[in-house]
Amino acid sequence: MKRHLDKIFVFKDCRKYLIDKFGVKSAEEIWDRANEEYVRLVSKEPDAEKYAKSYVFPAVAIYRAIEIQMPGEALAVSRDFGTKNGLKLKKLFGRITALPGIPKLMWKNMDKIAAKMSEGYEVKNLQVESGVCNMDIVGCPLHDKAKEIGTPEAVQMICCMDKEYMNGFRGVDYKRTKSVAEGDDCCDYRLKRSCK
Repeated sequence: MKRHLDKIFVFKDCRKYLIDKFGVKSAEEIWDRANEEYVRLVSKEPDAEKYAKSYVFPAVAIYRAIEIQMPGEALAVSRDFGTKNGLKLKKLFGRITALPGIPKLMWKNMDKIAAKMSEGYEVKNLQVESGVCNMDIVGCPLHDKAKEIGTPEAVQMICCMDKEYMNGFRGVDYKRTKSVAEGDDCCDYRLKRSCK
């Protein structure tokens, strides 16, 4: 069986995580089922947006496969993977932004970065000024897509990644206390320039 999920950067370590969590046999069954579900989702919507194919469909496929194999555990397991994977990504972003001048360059262009990163999202209360970037995401296309295909809770995996990896950027103090995918009214992004 072709394992498409192994090739998607954000989810490629999930198989190993599942093996560590459930053992080889159960993990392989989950992973095979998740890959089948991913192919099914893509074949139903071959023209889906890139974010759906790269983030939403994999998260939904993995969530559904875990739920079939381990009923009642999918949310906790997918959130745990999201957190652990987010911590790995945090290290990666920390190394990238450790290059001399990168934090200063980021803050110099924060208005452009905020605009690019929020494309497709419904944003309120956007504030970008010297050393501060705040925004409330009140509409998330990832959550909307997962909801449309019947598994909105699956994108909490991605939210958990986000909460961790955003702390990896040098020169940024990051805080988020709410998430649309977790039932809150917004995702409250608060970024402040730091000396780190």
